Amino acid sequence: MRSFSSVRVTLSILVILALANGAAAAPPQRRRISLAEAIEIAMQRNRTLKAATLQSDAAKADIGVARGAMLPRLDAIENYTETNNPVLVFSNLLAQQEFSQADFNLSRLNHPATLSNFQSQVRFSVPVFAGGRLLASFRAARFGSDAERWRAARSRDEIAFAVIKDYYTAVLAEQRVGVVERALDAARSHLDQARNMFAYGKAVKADVLRSDVAVGSLEEEQTVAESQLRISWAALAHALGDESESLAPIWNPGVLKTLAPSGAVPLDKLLAEAASDRLEIKIAAAQVKQAEEAVKIARADYLPSISVATAYENDSEQLTRGGNNFAVFAYAQVNLFNGLATKSNVDAAQARRARAVTVANDLRHAIALEVESAYRTLSAAEKNVQVARDNHRYASEALRILEDRYGNGLSTNVDVLDAQAVRQQADMGEVRAIIAVLVARSALDLSIGRSPSELAGR
Repeated sequence: MRSFSSVRVTLSILVILALANGAAAAPPQRRRISLAEAIEIAMQRNRTLKAATLQSDAAKADIGVARGAMLPRLDAIENYTETNNPVLVFSNLLAQQEFSQADFNLSRLNHPATLSNFQSQVRFSVPVFAGGRLLASFRAARFGSDAERWRAARSRDEIAFAVIKDYYTAVLAEQRVGVVERALDAARSHLDQARNMFAYGKAVKADVLRSDVAVGSLEEEQTVAESQLRISWAALAHALGDESESLAPIWNPGVLKTLAPSGAVPLDKLLAEAASDRLEIKIAAAQVKQAEEAVKIARADYLPSISVATAYENDSEQLTRGGNNFAVFAYAQVNLFNGLATKSNVDAAQARRARAVTVANDLRHAIALEVESAYRTLSAAEKNVQVARDNHRYASEALRILEDRYGNGLSTNVDVLDAQAVRQQADMGEVRAIIAVLVARSALDLSIGRSPSELAGR
């Protein structure tokens, strides 16, 4: 008896350890988040959005670079020489204001001793005229900054739409798991019914085998559905930019049951809204202006450039106060011939300007096509919702009738299995149709320049 008790205690300990190991190996519980929460997380953590914001910051800083080129410049310069070059020694002695009568000795002039010279300068320079190059560069930088700022804003909208798509893809994947599980439960229940009827001689062995095959097929489908669900969760995490936390959409969100039809808006009105609100049109306009400034920059090489500078200089042999002087300089430069490089630069800039204009014109037509496509896709999706709901109701009722008839020997096993498959397809069809509408609405919002993040809760 003591031996039996010891075995029982040992087995109990092993069971407890196995359960503990299983609990430790279980995947972490996922935190359920709403669509609005998902978009908020993406706005803070999405890496593509961060990159677009940094690009906008860099373009804004370029304005400061271009502005700085137009302003006066102050430099401090320090030069050191150690030489016995006769010309440099002679000039350095003069600059140090240490030249004496003895330095006129021909031998010392021709063969001077090594002389050190510390030359300290403060130089102030001002660009007076550059043919319009500097002002055009400044304007081009501002247009470039505007384009990048609007591009970053458009990236926010596009990322919000990507989150909406991935969010509802995960919802659809989880719904598919639930549909397959319900179908599997129904198939197993029917298999039990077929086995009981076979045991009482009311069904043939083929009914049991066919039901067994149906259960096996659904078990395979369940494995695939669960795998697709984990993939959809991973895709959503990537869109959010947060792979460290286990997140998942709210299970069976209420919108799947309470989807309301959207108000009918004329296509012409949506096209007009897109023409005025799409940020890509503003980006293209800024790029056209930037290209026009690039033409001015290229043409500036035909004109003279003038600048003025003044310098204060101190020269000494031992980095102490020595000879000092100042000078004022005026520089003028005119390009007389450079192998027609300026003409080529102008031709290239004009071609880029013409390309920017062509792209801007084509963009308007492309946006109109995008809006019409999204509009008609949404219209079709909303019509399909009612069809899918009717199909689900019909399929559920047909399955109920056939299951009752099969139990009474009035229908075949094949009829019931076919009805189960149809009901499963109808279940998924209804969810798929609703989610297609939700995604299509966001796609239409994005196409006309509205922010999907602002309308996600609609």
